[in-house]
Amino acid sequence: MRILKFNESLQQENLLIVDVQKSFRKFFSEMFINKLNKYALGFDNVYQVFDNHIDGKDTDKSYLYDDNPKLPVNGDLYKFNNQKDTFEKRYNYDVDVDFYKKILDHDVYKKMKSMEEKKTLKRGDLFPTKNGTLLVYTSNNHQFFHVPKKLMKLFNKLKGKHLTIVGGSLDECLLDILTAAESIGVIVKIDYRYVYSASHCSIK
Repeated sequence: MRILKFNESLQQENLLIVDVQKSFRKFFSEMFINKLNKYALGFDNVYQVFDNHIDGKDTDKSYLYDDNPKLPVNGDLYKFNNQKDTFEKRYNYDVDVDFYKKILDHDVYKKMKSMEEKKTLKRGDLFPTKNGTLLVYTSNNHQFFHVPKKLMKLFNKLKGKHLTIVGGSLDECLLDILTAAESIGVIVKIDYRYVYSASHCSIK
């Protein structure tokens, strides 16, 4: 992973904003939102990924397998300049291979379980599910990230292209998205000026 030296006077192509939503508002300032929205004007294509935790623990899983799932109407999302599309996802803490057993073919499950037991899983390892989605090993607090079909299609479309990622949280959800994108072949850059974590936001 490398940090891009930005020249904001140049128009750039693709920006992905991760988890900048109202339910995470305590982690970033109003100025952060304003400057990020202005920053988005420098990109041709702005995409937003949001987490559906606000809908509770038993969220409908159809967003994972639908090519064009309906967006929620809970009022949690901001709208950013040049935004072309929005993608739903979910984080899970401390999950293991058995958490996903029902959606894995026997051979894939057996392989993942063996790698887990032998501690040979590496960040970026990808595994297909029976439903046409992907699991990526992130090795952070979430361990795995389940890549929804719609988001997977975006990353396949951007394979070999540059994608700037901003948002948060740096060592959790943002890392989930970055790892998935890089594993599929997207050239990922982070602009740390527009990244927040649970303990830090550079724009006050």
